Amino acid sequence: MAQDAPDGATPQARIRIFGQNGKPTNMKYSFQGHEVKESTGGNLGGAFASMLGVARNSTIGIPATNTLDTMRQHNHNLSKLYYREFSIPANVPITISNAIIGLTNVNNTHHDGKIITYQPSCQSNKLTFVARPGRDYEAIASSTSAQCGVILLEVNADGSTTPLVNVEESADH
Repeated sequence: MAQDAPDGATPQARIRIFGQNGKPTNMKYSFQGHEVKESTGGNLGGAFASMLGVARNSTIGIPATNTLDTMRQHNHNLSKLYYREFSIPANVPITISNAIIGLTNVNNTHHDGKIITYQPSCQSNKLTFVARPGRDYEAIASSTSAQCGVILLEVNADGSTTPLVNVEESADH
């Protein structure tokens, strides 16, 4: 479990964020006058590694949860689910959102025509929470289908999780 900060230091918490090629999860917060933005699955390097199935998990010691045991069921052609863990400031509003970025396929027909198909795309509501000092969290997609949404769980020392219900969701995109 994350440790409380010594006197004078900023209290910290930790968060594990899942993402994959075409399904990024984003985190944003302001701290000491700086805007911090992190994305798992949303930057070119992470998306490419996910597409090739070589994306590596990045951990800082958050206890393993059931989500880690079920990660493989979320993998599909050209997209491997992976996670990154971050230290975050406690007592600061943290905003999490995710998206599905569907592909557009264009197929030429024999008679100079085109068939264009679009995979579903969406952007989730933004979920904002304030991390408590010394706590661990996990942000996961709320659905494996073509719907967007993010669920925030508190991770207990034994790896069990508790869904957080006192989080704000805003629909501004």
